Formats: sequence, structure tokens, C-alpha cells
Amino acid sequence: MTKARREGVPGKLLRRLARLSALSFILVVMTFLGLYAGMYLDKLTHMAPNFTFLGLVLGIALGFRGFVQEVLVERRKES
Repeated sequence: MTKARREGVPGKLLRRLARLSALSFILVVMTFLGLYAGMYLDKLTHMAPNFTFLGLVLGIALGFRGFVQEVLVERRKES
């Protein structure tokens, strides 16, 4: 039996926290994927900051969008 279980933290709460933590990790991963994709395109096209900035903004937007959608799903389950 885990320590959290012995202290009375319900398993359902632990699963929800783990899922939201994973989603925040995905937000960071999407940001870096967008950044590196933009840097790669900049290297191919020699248009230094253009695609890096575009990739970074796109990665942040897509990651944040997915994060917000999942949080809304969790809130609907809660109510």
C-alpha cells in the first residue's frame, strides 16, 4: 500500500493529478517541438528568426489548446 493511500488521499484524485501533470508535460513538449521545427526550417531556408518564431508560437498555441480542452473535460467530469 502506498504512503498516499495510507494517509487518506483517494486514488481518484491521484489519477486526476497524474493526468493533469502529464498534460502540462505535453504542453512543454509541444513548445519545444514547435521551436525546433522552426529552427530546422530556418536552417533550410536561411530565413533566420522567421520560422523559429512562428514554430514557437504555433507550438505554444497547440499545446495550450490541448491542455485547456483536457482541463475542461476534467471539470465536466467533476460536476
